[in-house]
Amino acid sequence: MPREVVSTDGRSFGYRDCVLPELGPLDVRVRVDFAAPKHGTELHSLTGNPQHRKQWDEELRMYLPRDEPLPLTERPVGNMVVGSVTDVGSEVAAFSPGDRVFGYGSIREQHQLPEDAWRPLGGLSESDAVCSDPAHVALVAVRDGNVRIGDAVAVFGMGAIGLITVQIAACSGATTVIAVDPVKSRRARATALGADLVVDPSAQDAGLRIKRATGSHGVDVAIETSGNAAALHEAIRAIRQCGTIVHVPYGPKDASTLHLDEEFHVNRPTIIGSQAVWRNPDRAYPLWDEERARVTAIELFRRGLVTSEGIVTPIVDFGDAAQALTDGLSDPDHAIKIGVRFP
Repeated sequence: MPREVVSTDGRSFGYRDCVLPELGPLDVRVRVDFAAPKHGTELHSLTGNPQHRKQWDEELRMYLPRDEPLPLTERPVGNMVVGSVTDVGSEVAAFSPGDRVFGYGSIREQHQLPEDAWRPLGGLSESDAVCSDPAHVALVAVRDGNVRIGDAVAVFGMGAIGLITVQIAACSGATTVIAVDPVKSRRARATALGADLVVDPSAQDAGLRIKRATGSHGVDVAIETSGNAAALHEAIRAIRQCGTIVHVPYGPKDASTLHLDEEFHVNRPTIIGSQAVWRNPDRAYPLWDEERARVTAIELFRRGLVTSEGIVTPIVDFGDAAQALTDGLSDPDHAIKIGVRFP
């Protein structure tokens, strides 16, 4: 019986057995070779989010009060998997046993999903494949910011999404890309991936440093990926007058360090909430939709325009995954994006 990684609270992780359903005519069963979680989203989901406290009304597109908060329950952990096809349903046309594929799934030894949930691995590396989801988020963020040739861009938060955003901003023609993160190893990775300047917000005034580095003007676009209120505040301080801020993540839950009575009030930036998912159309819809953006993000890896090199770290064996997640999912000094390899 296959096993999967689970957690109730996002602080401790373990394993449980899981049962695959009977193979349907359009199902593809895959033995997983490699997998990865999505750190910020996993923690947001596991530690309590608006869905636990409130109820989403799809027609109103509003959160409404619940009588009682939903309890936290044990749930699978993980975002994307790479594997080898072992069985296919009678009507499956795209895949055969032995094909290598990737798709969305939790960290478990086997997955069974409909044919259209899988993509062929082709020439992608395993780490590129599991980074294709953060790359989709990064691509949409850069497009939402309308980054153009000659722009100066600051990216706040050097997790997987931020590190890929640095690369896509450069691909889009930004001539100055500034990476902001308090973790030394993450700043070093940003430099290796093409950032022109890295800033440690724990050691210096990040907004002021960015203004000085851009001739006192500020950046044209600031993209905030960390979900930290102080980072969003510094993004506001770092922007040109009437510039654009793209806010990518959930949060911040605590906005006590975000001061909208300061630079925000007098410089009038535009703040864009980015995510062309959850039935939100792309801002260029119908020319662009979610599938086109996802395919484009994958193509950037295939063409070598972006890379996951040094982003999926550490890589651990499946038997060590629960402990590695317990130690490192919320510790940016320990991990950027944990990879899990299966025997």
